Amino acid sequence: MKVTTVSIRKIVLSLFFCLGIVTCLQAQDVRFTTIVSNNKVALDEPFQIQFMLENGSDVNNFKIPSLNDFDVLQGPSQMQSQSIMNGRRSESFSVIFVLQPKRVGNFTIRGAEARVNGNLVHSNPVTIEVTKASRGGASQQQPVQQMPNGWPPQRQQGRSQQEEMEGVLKNGEDVNAKLRKNIFVKVDVDKTTLYEGEQLTATYKLYTRLPTNSSVTKVPAFKGFSAKDIELPNPPQASEETVNGIPYRVFTIRKTLLFPMQSGTLELDPVEVDNHVRLVKLVKNNNKQKSRDPFADLFNDPSFNDPFFDDFFNRPEVTYEDVPYKIQTAPVKVTVKPLPVDNRPVSYNGAVGKFSMTASVDKQTLSTDDALTLKVVISGQGNVNLLNAPKVDIPSGFEKYDPKVTDNIEKNSNPLSGTRQFEFVLMPLEAGDQTIPAVEFSYFDPAANSYKTIRSQPFTLHVTPGKQTKRDKEDFSLKGNTITSNYNGALKWVKQSRFLLTSPLFYILLLIPVLLLIAAILYRRRQDYKQNNAAFLKHRFANKVALKRLELAARYLKEGKDKAFYEETSRAVWGYLSNKLHIPFADLSKQLIQDRLAQQQINGQHTAALFDLLDNCEMALYTPMHNNDRMQGTYQQAVTVISQLEDELQRAKSVV
Repeated sequence: MKVTTVSIRKIVLSLFFCLGIVTCLQAQDVRFTTIVSNNKVALDEPFQIQFMLENGSDVNNFKIPSLNDFDVLQGPSQMQSQSIMNGRRSESFSVIFVLQPKRVGNFTIRGAEARVNGNLVHSNPVTIEVTKASRGGASQQQPVQQMPNGWPPQRQQGRSQQEEMEGVLKNGEDVNAKLRKNIFVKVDVDKTTLYEGEQLTATYKLYTRLPTNSSVTKVPAFKGFSAKDIELPNPPQASEETVNGIPYRVFTIRKTLLFPMQSGTLELDPVEVDNHVRLVKLVKNNNKQKSRDPFADLFNDPSFNDPFFDDFFNRPEVTYEDVPYKIQTAPVKVTVKPLPVDNRPVSYNGAVGKFSMTASVDKQTLSTDDALTLKVVISGQGNVNLLNAPKVDIPSGFEKYDPKVTDNIEKNSNPLSGTRQFEFVLMPLEAGDQTIPAVEFSYFDPAANSYKTIRSQPFTLHVTPGKQTKRDKEDFSLKGNTITSNYNGALKWVKQSRFLLTSPLFYILLLIPVLLLIAAILYRRRQDYKQNNAAFLKHRFANKVALKRLELAARYLKEGKDKAFYEETSRAVWGYLSNKLHIPFADLSKQLIQDRLAQQQINGQHTAALFDLLDNCEMALYTPMHNNDRMQGTYQQAVTVISQLEDELQRAKSVV
């Protein structure tokens, strides 16, 4: 019993000790500071003082020290902010004043006082040295830029006052010229000349030196490209870049990996961005002598539209204006070179990049009743999402089915990296030793400017007869060499005592001609139906072709994966055209497809519907809104287009 009491006592003491440590850590996190924009000011120069309390909970009795030696031009203004850094959340509460000295001298402003978690805390005192006003009536001190989190940054050398005051619209200043100088958007591409299928990275950036709310209103269609977006942080993170010696805040609004599908000169459509820019307008105050505006220092911060600024803007000295401003990127043209024809391997089917390949079978011994899986895995960097299945030469002793395709693409990889796996199911038709030739895969390496080919080892298989084969070859002539005995008696199936009309066999034999007659009539009617409804049956067959092509897209539609749905729909249509028109996938282009369809006398209405479907898929990939009805309409449109093309191609084939 004594041991138990001691153990409980230790546990209680440990809990109090841990609670004390946590309390101490929390107390250490609380910071109460006094911050001034400048410790040395001129007599006619306003300055900002800020009392900031960080990580304080249950705050009350917040007391501001005496400011009798200064004129309060603005305040008190309150600001609250929250931030998360390295998984740690911090909060801050600030009270801000704009002051102007009354006389020359050295003045000490005592710290503010507050009660936090029941404890009384004080901020640090600050000393202000006030000098005489400069001859020009305004101080040449650099203004302070208010940061979003309430902390003023250190003053930067070499930056002029004009650069710090871009958010202020002076009397007579041209608004449009100011906006053009301080806000623009552009697209950066990592290359302007490349091969078909080679990756192109396009990055769209917004550059600004003004406080603005921006939204993208038009996205590029990327005609002639297959595109894949890179996910960006939400909300966008700002960085700083210097353009012509001027620093800008930069936001990346879109980053896309593009793979050209055709050669020639292609153009990246512009991106349009709507901005609402807040500009500060200074109004002359006739009641005071002309001096530098006391509030100009506070308007360089893009977050100045917080609620605590409402009182600030109601002052007669300052007004603000929200100006709409629409900008767009300049069109960018890229030159796409066709892939070399010389030395192109027979096994090449459109892969561009740098790849490796492995091929394997799941078994080497099987029977004719079993199925064999040949797995081909292609991995590397390049147009992984556009890879076609390599051509596999299967012996006549096997039946081959369409491969199952599985993708494993690395998220946000640049260049695009990952694997695509093809699984071929093979059914042996006859027993014996069979050999599957080596799988061959070729790709074009833009860095080496040459084609490269990878080959696997051939696969030797031993196929044994299955049960069905044994039954087919089984010898049912049991004791075939034995002479059967002669039996002169009546056989068992002879019924001498039964009358013919009472035998069921009689009626069965009687019904056989009737059944044959009915079967002949039904067969004749079916033949007439096929002959009279040939067009309908062809359309039905064509519809099966369309549904087979769009099988994977239908699954993505059901799961609500819009990007995967539109990518698979576009890939199915291009693959169908490549197969039906006998055009290699890498050589596909809208102009070539239009020429081939015209050669087969396919009317322009079907061609227009086809290209409209492809454009819809490309546009839908970059519309940031999920719409299931739109996906359903696109799926029905794809089925209709493929079915109609299948009908027309069958008709053209029959005419020839």
